[in-house]
Amino acid sequence: MNVWYPVQIRFRDLDPLAHVNNTVYFTYFEEARSYYFDQLQADPWPSREEDQAVHSSEESGAQNSRIQTTSIGAHYGSLIKENECVYHLPLIRADKAEIGVRVTRIGRTSIIMELQIRDARDHSRIFATGKTVQVWCNYHTGRPTPVPPALRAAIERMEGEAFPLPE
Repeated sequence: MNVWYPVQIRFRDLDPLAHVNNTVYFTYFEEARSYYFDQLQADPWPSREEDQAVHSSEESGAQNSRIQTTSIGAHYGSLIKENECVYHLPLIRADKAEIGVRVTRIGRTSIIMELQIRDARDHSRIFATGKTVQVWCNYHTGRPTPVPPALRAAIERMEGEAFPLPE
């Protein structure tokens, strides 16, 4: 994994048994995914105008009322389709943990990421592993749309691996 995000375990993350509540791991995964995307170097980064030009044929003109956007908001982005976590060791407040993130597959409209929460001092101690499937969507229609070429290229550079378009 090329990207590691340091986890800040907060008192509010703990349950009555004094370990991190199982649901909080998904928040940690979300923070790590966001950090991963912040580290990407896309040139050019997919802009709203570029996305609209590339995907204008997909526009139905119908607004999806379940996804709220504004006229100045992003029209395209990812939505989580699947999110899983396997717990190996409990995390406690005194642990120093970090989350590794990597993309393992880019489909036509989806991105699959694997995550690993490990001890920042003893990398052999794995607290949890996870996987997410994200779908690149047109927020106005609520429909999947192809992953932009600039985003695909940026992920390939980060991962040092090619993710050819599926046939």
